Amino acid sequence: LIPVIASGGIGDGRGLMAALCLGAEGIEMGTRFIATKECVHANELYKQAIIKGKETDTTVIKRSLGAPGRAITNKWTEQILDIEKNNGGYEKLKNYISGQANKNYIYNGEVDSGFAWAGQVMGLINDIPSVKELITRMIKDANEIRKKWGK
Repeated sequence: LIPVIASGGIGDGRGLMAALCLGAEGIEMGTRFIATKECVHANELYKQAIIKGKETDTTVIKRSLGAPGRAITNKWTEQILDIEKNNGGYEKLKNYISGQANKNYIYNGEVDSGFAWAGQVMGLINDIPSVKELITRMIKDANEIRKKWGK
């Protein structure tokens, strides 16, 4: 058997149950774990952007390079999209999509000097719990859904 892991858009017990219902053996979460107390490398401005943002506050960058990824929409990502729209290519994009540009935002909180990865699941995120609190809550919510289904 090859285990199936669901990924993308999962941030609560409902997403966990949906994934399990569809046959996944487990889940992978990215954005949801950024907005936790243990994620000490993420700047507080990054975490706040996630919990205040809606699912429509993200954009896909690097599509023109064949390596698309979703990031929080800001002036920086708008510049990236403009370069891509005008067929700028890698040479014109490289400083905008560099690891340093990513670090500027996520580590240093320089929101106008870089970009931060985040999925549309940020529309479901409204707090910064500990990982233990998050997992406990997700399992509790998933079990409540399972009990409803059993009736």
